[in-house]
Amino acid sequence: MKYQRFIWSIFLLLVLSTTTGYGAQSMTLEIEPSKIVLELAKDEGQSYRVWHTTSPMKVIVDSPINPLGPSQEVKVQDVALKVVRWSDLADGTFRLVLEFDYLLPAPVVTDLSDRIVVEVSKEYVQANEQLVTPGVHYGHQRRASSAGPNIVNYLKVDTLNPRIELKLVLAQDTVLGRELVSSMARRSQAVAAVNGAFFAQDGRPLGLFAIDGELISEPYARRTALGLGPDLALIEAVGFQGKVRLSGGEEFPITGINRLRMQDDLILYTRRYGDTTRTNIYGWDVVVIDGIVVEIGQGNTVIPAEGFVLSGHGAARDFLAALDVGDEITVEYALEPDWFALGVEQIIGGGPRLLRDGAIDITGEVELFQSDILVGRAPRTAIGFTADHKLLLVTVNGRQPGISVGMTLTELAELMLELGAVNAMNLDGGGSTTMVIRNRVLNLPSDGIERPVSNAIVVIAHESRR
Repeated sequence: MKYQRFIWSIFLLLVLSTTTGYGAQSMTLEIEPSKIVLELAKDEGQSYRVWHTTSPMKVIVDSPINPLGPSQEVKVQDVALKVVRWSDLADGTFRLVLEFDYLLPAPVVTDLSDRIVVEVSKEYVQANEQLVTPGVHYGHQRRASSAGPNIVNYLKVDTLNPRIELKLVLAQDTVLGRELVSSMARRSQAVAAVNGAFFAQDGRPLGLFAIDGELISEPYARRTALGLGPDLALIEAVGFQGKVRLSGGEEFPITGINRLRMQDDLILYTRRYGDTTRTNIYGWDVVVIDGIVVEIGQGNTVIPAEGFVLSGHGAARDFLAALDVGDEITVEYALEPDWFALGVEQIIGGGPRLLRDGAIDITGEVELFQSDILVGRAPRTAIGFTADHKLLLVTVNGRQPGISVGMTLTELAELMLELGAVNAMNLDGGGSTTMVIRNRVLNLPSDGIERPVSNAIVVIAHESRR
């Protein structure tokens, strides 16, 4: 960045020295990561008037004397400043204009005896916060850094308020399928909502997900998850262990819950997955109700409302093939650590982790995230909690040059710290990033319209269900 500042100063000086008779010392322009600094020399009796506009953002310098000579327009390769131009106006006065890509703070002007210095900061935060309902506050920020502008929306939810309930919702109340966050908020009678976990093309949540103590999908790669219970909020890496045990003592590990069965998988299907398993004929499906095998089949088996289906392929198929109708079977599974035993009821997997005990701790590589999540800036959604039991739900707009460029994971972690979080993790972002308050989408989705997603985190207030 020092090199960029040096080049632009020299370039503009060369332009001036070769096109005007006023010498190379009349103007310098320094472009730094955090600010733009313009200096104009004063001749005897010279004065300047500096003012600015906000839409579009321009800093304008007027003077009765032209210090720079014939009109010029210079395009600038900077995230904020795009054009510098000057000319004589019709009334004979001189005008210089710095034109920016987006709104920045008002210029700071220092008027010295031999020169005027105009400084425009490229880093700022303009914030406001307001009450949505008792126990729920909404915050909005317009901010900028050396990377460009960003729009941040956040919810601060008092988890100890008995009139506030935090819930997870599946699109269409099933594992497969998608739905707008705004639609999930409406049918949940929620006062606010944000998008939740990553998901597959068919809408299935990717990673750990549980609603009201019911495990709907298993963790992947021990990624970070958030668990909520009465008077309890946890963020930690979570694993899974499950097994099927036959009456003779034989055991086989459960490899997944409510997902596509792959080679040698033993998958447990519940009614959350739909009416049938959608499995092919190359496996073995066993229907279990109250611990008793009631039906055996091959492919696309009906899932009972009061039971489940075990479906195996390869070695798992051979294990299940030993069963007959009427046999007893035991299924055991648990999270590691056992959050359900601690009283956790709602669990949403995400990742990577952003904060641990008040310090930045980004665990993307350990959690096997790919570069599309880890690298670069993007629209982001994050969740975390503060030391005083407030839950933070945060969205950052992105992929909108001149409006909101998005954040890197490090910048997102820094934002969560700034908002008061002590523990936090990343959620699904990109075009999925959505925040809804009172049935209104408050962020600007990067697709241009709200994207149907797999699941949502909803905030239900006592007053929203009257």
